Amino acid sequence: MKKGEIKKQEILRTAETLFCKNGYETTSIQDILDVLHTSKGSFYHHYASKELLLEEICRQRAATLAEKAASVLKEEGDPVENLNLLFSGMMPLSGEKLSFLVMILPVFDIPEGRQIRFSYSESITAFFRDMMIHEIQRGNSRDEIYCPAAEHSAEMISLILNELWYQICLQTIRKEKENAETDLSELLNMIVSYRGTIERLLNAPIGSIRLLDLDDLKFLTERIHYHWKLQKYSE
Repeated sequence: MKKGEIKKQEILRTAETLFCKNGYETTSIQDILDVLHTSKGSFYHHYASKELLLEEICRQRAATLAEKAASVLKEEGDPVENLNLLFSGMMPLSGEKLSFLVMILPVFDIPEGRQIRFSYSESITAFFRDMMIHEIQRGNSRDEIYCPAAEHSAEMISLILNELWYQICLQTIRKEKENAETDLSELLNMIVSYRGTIERLLNAPIGSIRLLDLDDLKFLTERIHYHWKLQKYSE
C-alpha cells in the first residue's frame, strides 16, 4: 500500500473513532489532526471537508455489511431465503457497529446530514444491488417468485429497506431523548407494512419475506438504550 493510501486510512480510522466517541458535530478537523500529529495540508490533500470524510466512512461501513452478507449466502440455496439474508444485511441494525449507528443517526438532523444519509443509503444499495438482482433472477427461474423487472425491483426494494431501518432507529433514538419507552407494536406494524410491499413487488408468497421480528426489535432497542445511557453518564 502506498504511503498516501496509508495516511488516508489512518485519517479514516481516527475520524471514525473520534466521531463515535465524541460525536460528529463536536469533533473538529483539528481534533483529528491532533491525534494524528499531522498538518491541515495533509488532511485536505485527501478530504475537502469533514462531511466528505464521513461519507467515505459510510461507504466503507456499507462495504463491510455487504461482505458479511455475501459470506452467508448459499450459492445453490433457496433464492427467497438468500434474499431474506440480503435484506437483513441491508438494514444496518444488528450487523453494523452500534456506536456507529448511534453516532450517525443524529447527524441526519443537521443541515449537511441529509446528503450524508443519502450517501450511506446509496452505498448500501450499490454494494448489495448485484447480489439482489442475481437472487431475484434465480427465484424467477425456479418459479418461486415472479418478478421480471429484476433491476427495477431491486432499486425499489433498496429504497424501502433504507427508509425502514432509518425510521426504526430514528423513532428509537427520539424516544431515548424523551426518556420514553419505545412502542414496539408501532414498529412491528410498520415492518409488516413494508414487508407486504416487498412481497407484492416480488410476487412472493405471503409471509415468505422476513425483515425483523419482535425479538430483533427488543434486542435492538435494548442495545440502543444501554449505549445511550452510557453516553449520557460519560458526559
